Amino acid sequence: MERRNEIARVTELHWKTLLLAGLLPILGCQPEEAVRISSFNGERAFAEVVALVKFSPRDAGTPEGWKAANHILERLEGFGVEAEIDTFVDMTPEGEKTMHNVIGQIPGKGGKWIILGSHFDTMPGIENFQGANDSGSSTGVLLELARQLSESGMVPEVGILFAFFDGEEGIAGYGENDGLHGSRRLAEQLVLTGRKESIKAMILLDMVGDKDLNFIIPVNSSRSLVQEVLEAAHATGHRNLFSLSPRITIIDDHVPFLEVGIPSINIIDFRYGSKPGLNDYWHTKDDRLENISSESLEAVGEITLQLLKQLAFSANTK
Repeated sequence: MERRNEIARVTELHWKTLLLAGLLPILGCQPEEAVRISSFNGERAFAEVVALVKFSPRDAGTPEGWKAANHILERLEGFGVEAEIDTFVDMTPEGEKTMHNVIGQIPGKGGKWIILGSHFDTMPGIENFQGANDSGSSTGVLLELARQLSESGMVPEVGILFAFFDGEEGIAGYGENDGLHGSRRLAEQLVLTGRKESIKAMILLDMVGDKDLNFIIPVNSSRSLVQEVLEAAHATGHRNLFSLSPRITIIDDHVPFLEVGIPSINIIDFRYGSKPGLNDYWHTKDDRLENISSESLEAVGEITLQLLKQLAFSANTK
């Protein structure tokens, strides 16, 4: 199976129906009361990426991967976020490997939750690989959001689970026992424990640090969340960063949640390269800190923070 940019045979009529339903020209709506949360700090998010890539490469099942998981745990706990490491063993094309999901939580007023996800592992077999964008950028944004929300002291209407997944990268290509290990683990746990019905949405960030941001929302995203993301982008002045595709399906950590019936979306820029439209930095030694920017992290952070205001902090949240 081809890596995340697999093209699905999905009819254009289906996606055009979504566009005609009003998803493209979004006017955005605000909560009844302004949420008192400070502006997202892209420089702090970038500093989190710098700290993470010291554990590189951080492939699943390696000592550096374990150190990276512990680093994320310590950062969350330092922000006052309740967090834990879920260690599990899973089969891969190279045999069994021990992996580590890191889960932090900010409880809400009710019993509902939103999962905000990122993976932190790197693609195996790449010499001198930092993985600054894939997967440092999204991890840095989530850590800064966790700090910001925790230190605000505000209690959301809907609780927020910060999920840092291990084992996202496939070794031989996505398939059974290859890739999405951490996200499948959490999705299965939610089903087995009966907690699936408490999950309102799963929002995944991946490859969000490119200096030339260009998000194409894949067709395998939940319609309701597509609308919410576009509203958040409009409200923060970043609507120009998003476009929709009637054909592109991306295999990523949101898929296991879609498969068990949880509304999910993937915010990803899969054109990360030396020129606009290219993806030649992806899974190469050129995925380095100098090829991502704090400005891009700040834009993504602003959009995600606004999305949380709409979904978790609004008094109108269902």
